[in-house]
Amino acid sequence: MKLRMMLSLLLFLSALGIVLNAEKKATASVEMNLHDFMEDYTKPATKLYDKKDNADYLNKILEKVPDMAPDDQKVEWKEIIDAKLAVGKPDETCKSCHTKFKKEYKAKYRKKLIPIPEDLLGFPAEIKALLKK
Repeated sequence: MKLRMMLSLLLFLSALGIVLNAEKKATASVEMNLHDFMEDYTKPATKLYDKKDNADYLNKILEKVPDMAPDDQKVEWKEIIDAKLAVGKPDETCKSCHTKFKKEYKAKYRKKLIPIPEDLLGFPAEIKALLKK
């Protein structure tokens, strides 16, 4: 009887641990500062655009970038990106934003962590694979 009770308790605790661990992984999000995001995501996507004329990844990334801006700059970031995408120059968006916002952003938000959209998480590996082809 005691053995059954102990096994039942052990089984229950194991199942509870598995459920809690799965829930933790499901709610965990990837965060990084904007500089690291640009190095890991936009820089390789720009390289893919330059070498293979593939703007798909760069365009998808740029669509999400305004959401990463400080609240008071989101509209301006979006306007810059939309203007460059409208003329087919996605690679020029970075320079335009850097010219206007880089000093202020570095001074105020350099270490601020931003959540990375889940649909972009696989991009670095995908872009790397496309660059190797």
